[in-house]
Amino acid sequence: VDTEDIMTMEEQIYLLLEAKVQCELNISAELQEGEGDCFPEWDGLICWPRGSVGKMLAVPCPHYVYDFNHKGVAFRYCSLNGTWDFVQSLNRTWANYSECLHFLQPEIISRKREFFDRLYVMYTVGYSISFTSLTVAIFIIGYFRRLHCTRNYIHMHLFVSFMLRAVSIFIKDKVVQAHLGIKELEALPADDLQSIAVAPADRSQYVGCKIAVVTFIYFLSTNYYWILVEGLYLHSLIFVAFFSDSKYLWGFILIGWGFPAVFVVAWAVARAAVVDARCWELSAGEIKWIYQAPILAAIGLNFILFLNTVRVLATKIWETHAVGHDTRKQYRKLAKSTLVLILVFGVHYIVFVCLPHTFTGLAWEIRMHCELFFNSFQGFIVSVIYCYCNGEVQTEIKRTWTRWNLTVDWKKTTPCGNYRCGSVHTHLTHSTSSQSHVVASSRLLLSTKGSINVSRPSEPHENLPGYVRSNS
Repeated sequence: VDTEDIMTMEEQIYLLLEAKVQCELNISAELQEGEGDCFPEWDGLICWPRGSVGKMLAVPCPHYVYDFNHKGVAFRYCSLNGTWDFVQSLNRTWANYSECLHFLQPEIISRKREFFDRLYVMYTVGYSISFTSLTVAIFIIGYFRRLHCTRNYIHMHLFVSFMLRAVSIFIKDKVVQAHLGIKELEALPADDLQSIAVAPADRSQYVGCKIAVVTFIYFLSTNYYWILVEGLYLHSLIFVAFFSDSKYLWGFILIGWGFPAVFVVAWAVARAAVVDARCWELSAGEIKWIYQAPILAAIGLNFILFLNTVRVLATKIWETHAVGHDTRKQYRKLAKSTLVLILVFGVHYIVFVCLPHTFTGLAWEIRMHCELFFNSFQGFIVSVIYCYCNGEVQTEIKRTWTRWNLTVDWKKTTPCGNYRCGSVHTHLTHSTSSQSHVVASSRLLLSTKGSINVSRPSEPHENLPGYVRSNS
């Protein structure tokens, strides 16, 4: 979930104090004008201007209160005696905030909580499946020495980046949620916002969650850049005639793990110096672009590489099957290749970047479900494409499986003296082990037959090659 549109309690207090200062300046200016009867005042949430006797005053709901409905209005009544209408039973000035509190109604809060809980379950399941499949894929590629090459090394780095991204998200969710104070904010009545005071905070208690947030942003960035490295590698294989992949491996590693560390550390330093509030998990003005701009640049560059790769792929398909070939089959082949490249290059990122970030509406909910689904399950999809559907991997697994079956078949045969003749007594197969049993049994019979005729003297011509002894 994009947390850039969420506000902490400290940020809310700061905005209220800022609005209060501005309101006091406006009140001083209005008092000098001397127009109206009910005096302007700050009630803790809204700066009320002068009111006219016997009229209802409507003021837009303040934009600086995050949970308010910013399209609604609040009301106050200026009584006939020239003062704001006062409610004796509540001992306070009457005001109608019902439109402003639209989003704070219990049924709306409950529906929003169910929506975010549903998103949390979905991406938790997705990242868990991705982590498991990537772990198995790394074990498979690492186990078979024939698969050790630069291409698969890059795949393994990409797998690790997906795994670390998943782990960092799980840790951030647990650590940050413990320090956010979300429950106390939800339980806070709207009226209490008027009496909020700035309390000194012990910043040392947020060190752990700050580290968790910085770690999450770093591994998130490395994941984007390893996807870029995959795109660069594939693009180089296609467009560079003599490309030495082993020569550029360390360069790719520097791009994938080193470059993100530079701008993430720069962001952490700027955040600590300028806006050192709580866990650093939320918006901090323009500072966020220190790490978001490089990520967007990686997504944009990867999209360009994707378009160029698809262009070359389409040209090759049409040139290869230009004459006497089914056009629909060519389109199906191109569509299948393009779909794989979309998942490999992470093209869905550019789609979600271009979509508007609005908080309300069914379109936004659909967008959030789709974005988090693809983000969380992308590791699983990549492992299937690069490992489980890879022909070389399948060949190595089949070869190992065949060897294991032969070994088990040999060990299961029954010993017969110094020979394993169990397969001869039961059945004959075309396996290598069964053939060896036949040879061993034949030798055993020949040696027995030779011991019976031991008294017969051998003739010299019987040792000649090609001689066949007669039984007569």
